[in-house]
Amino acid sequence: MGKQTRISCPICGMSRIDSSFVRKDEGRYGSWDEDRAIIQIRDAPGGKASNLMVGTGKYRKSRGIGFPTIDSFKLSEAKEMPEYSEYVEMISEQLLNVLKIFYKNDLVSDEDLDSIRGA
Repeated sequence: MGKQTRISCPICGMSRIDSSFVRKDEGRYGSWDEDRAIIQIRDAPGGKASNLMVGTGKYRKSRGIGFPTIDSFKLSEAKEMPEYSEYVEMISEQLLNVLKIFYKNDLVSDEDLDSIRGA
């Protein structure tokens, strides 16, 4: 039997497979920056529902197109939008929580904090 190593993100709680840490493309861990979207709006059109084979997981007559992104917002935009500002605030609070824990465990130094202040 094989095994899989997964690492939990302390900010979002999602786990990622260890291979995402060695990737070099945008699918790698830690690839987000301020120019990328923090909020995505996706459509959920799905396929045509059918009452045939209900309960088998094969109840669609036609394959859906997934959940295409129909809009997105960067942090600088989302924090100013009332419908998303609460999400941004919650992420900020969790980020500060994580920063405190990493600081307490000597993974973030005073120099690191000074470099943030100077950014």
